Amino acid sequence: MDLAEWYAAGRWVGLLELIDMLPTACRLNEAIANDPEMAVILAEQRLSRREDDADPWSPNISEFDLNITVLREILHAVKGLRQISIAAAGGKPGEETPFPAPYTEIDRAVEAAERNWAEMFVQQFGFSPEDI
Repeated sequence: MDLAEWYAAGRWVGLLELIDMLPTACRLNEAIANDPEMAVILAEQRLSRREDDADPWSPNISEFDLNITVLREILHAVKGLRQISIAAAGGKPGEETPFPAPYTEIDRAVEAAERNWAEMFVQQFGFSPEDI
């Protein structure tokens, strides 16, 4: 693939899709993050977005490989050991939140199916789905 040909042919959508496929840790994203004009735009977008409207952050599934999975498990084990150490010393450990995993449409479909099953189940006993 010759990007100069794509540029000359005006294949802007293809170029943008190719740019979107770049990994998070790339020189382009570094340049964007260090560009003063882009920093102002991104800061305004972040400040204008309400926290309750935004989905919680989760990593991209394309960047969540075996290495990241193992590191996530190690992180959870270390957090668990910290909880045990605090409790053994007589303290009250706070609640630990797990590091997020990728959240996909499959997860949303499973949640919807579970919700539908729960609604049908409670209706068998005369309850309303809103009671869940």
